[in-house]
Amino acid sequence: MKQADLELLRAVWVPLSFVADENCKQSLKIWLSDGNYYINNAPPGLSLYSLDGDELKKCFSLDAFRFASHAAQTVHEMEKSTAYEKLTSWRIIQAYYAAYFSAHAILRFFGKSFSHLEAGHVGFLRERCASEAGYNPNLPSSYYLIESKATTRDVDFVKYGESHKDLWKCFLGLISELEQEVLTLRASKERLQELSGNFLDLKEALTNRGQFSAGNWLSNVRNEVNYKSLEGVWFPFSKSTPSFVDLLGRVRDWRVGAVNLSRPSLENNELERFFATALLIVDLGISLSLDYKSLIEREGRRSTDFSRLVKLTSAA
Repeated sequence: MKQADLELLRAVWVPLSFVADENCKQSLKIWLSDGNYYINNAPPGLSLYSLDGDELKKCFSLDAFRFASHAAQTVHEMEKSTAYEKLTSWRIIQAYYAAYFSAHAILRFFGKSFSHLEAGHVGFLRERCASEAGYNPNLPSSYYLIESKATTRDVDFVKYGESHKDLWKCFLGLISELEQEVLTLRASKERLQELSGNFLDLKEALTNRGQFSAGNWLSNVRNEVNYKSLEGVWFPFSKSTPSFVDLLGRVRDWRVGAVNLSRPSLENNELERFFATALLIVDLGISLSLDYKSLIEREGRRSTDFSRLVKLTSAA
């Protein structure tokens, strides 16, 4: 992603997840179990009030860097696969998971965590609600979008049911928010419209030009490959299956957040459109990670493993 665009986006994500102190020890789930918060009286749902805003930001950013590392490792392993010249089935699945991990990271940089809460987590939270606020929340073990509000330090929970489809629904929601929010930032109208247009194009790609309203087109393609033996990516390959080397050439600079993918939604070949969309999401996640790291004076517990992984993959 362009450095100028990243600098504009700081106004959005910095208040939600940036803390210069690298001494980050707790994931968000551990923070929920430790209970350094008050329960807001918000039946029948769940809302918390964080007692330490920086502590919560550390949780979001620590988790974000971990998912960014998962994305980077997955792309590197995809690069090292040399058995076939074509964009094969397993490369598609790897590209999908790289985007999936990157989407998780991006959400967390913007103060949103799509997380599965096990029975122990929800049991603890129910007990806190009963003892402190006098109500029993509707809180089954499930997937939740856990969202931090920078201006109030409230943390709100919205229940979901599916690990992949709902992740993309939440990610699409974030991209739609950014499409509009960047228009309010301080820059020239032309710059803001260009940045907003980039998010609009990513939204179009995630929905495959409006065909998947939940933004889960990538997941649908992965399912077609994995469970329905999508033609063209399993041997024997078709002539329309794109060259993997050519596609990699467009993203060879992914480690520094500088890929050349233009507008994925304009790709006519569906597999090329899939690859471009997936790696654009990876690019956004890696770019945000690098930009976050650039604001830190000295690497530490939170970002050092991500930096080391990127360096190791570059040297391999």
